[in-house]
Amino acid sequence: MCLFHVAKKIYEKTRVLDAGVAAMVLRHLHELHFARSEAEFRQQLEEVQEVWLKLPELTSFVSYFNTVWLNERTWRWQCYHTPSGFAATNNPVETYNASIKRDVTLRRKLMVGALLDRLLILCRGESVRARAFLDEPAHSDRLVRRTNALARDGLLHECRPDRNSVSFLLGNTTSEAANSIVNVVAVPCARVFDVHERRSNENLPVTAQLGVETARMEVLGMPSTGWEVDVEAQTCPCRVFFKQGSCVHLLYALGNAGGIDASGRETLVYSGPTKRKRTRRVQNAGRPAFNGPALALE
Repeated sequence: MCLFHVAKKIYEKTRVLDAGVAAMVLRHLHELHFARSEAEFRQQLEEVQEVWLKLPELTSFVSYFNTVWLNERTWRWQCYHTPSGFAATNNPVETYNASIKRDVTLRRKLMVGALLDRLLILCRGESVRARAFLDEPAHSDRLVRRTNALARDGLLHECRPDRNSVSFLLGNTTSEAANSIVNVVAVPCARVFDVHERRSNENLPVTAQLGVETARMEVLGMPSTGWEVDVEAQTCPCRVFFKQGSCVHLLYALGNAGGIDASGRETLVYSGPTKRKRTRRVQNAGRPAFNGPALALE
């Protein structure tokens, strides 16, 4: 069972409650979904249900949640059940079905004959595509655009806490493992209320926006010195990386480390003189001939 179905049913169940209480329930649901292990999930579940039981209006909801979404059939909707970068669902084909609805049927109900014609066109197109089959998570275009937008607005920056340490002041060299660590600090993006949609969206381009709960997972539990991103192993300790296998912190660290851009591709660095320096007139060595005291030439 994927998170979308769980969140949809819980949203329908909590619509009759107060808006603040319903938002709190959905916030706790995402924290349970992004748990890294079974022990962490059980600990968070106890803390969440303790908060829920303090509210009289959630007494029946706690019983519903335990009966429906924690039984032997629909309890595998957490991230730690699947590897990083894979769909957190019991049916990975649903991800491909989403692309068919978006690109082929355009989210319309078609007759059987028209649907077969559409699927035939899809099969012909897939057979001639030169897209390579990936066996590991890749950086999506949305993630690249989000990284560039956050870095441009100053919401992603590098923190260097080692420069304030005693070893750095004494001139001791750091180890190779420490050189591969980049501390990336992420600042939550401001949200703007949209009157037409009646909801708040991030103050970013539409192609770089994320949901409020997914964006919150980028900074949840972040130390004051930022996430310690390993550019050699290309790993990040944040919860978004644990689920998707990539995150904005990793892309930003790879871009700052040099040699790799935000898309994960190798970059070429030109170390020669710039065009402005090449066209600049070279000054002769020695003291200028017309250099003298003020008003001397008059």
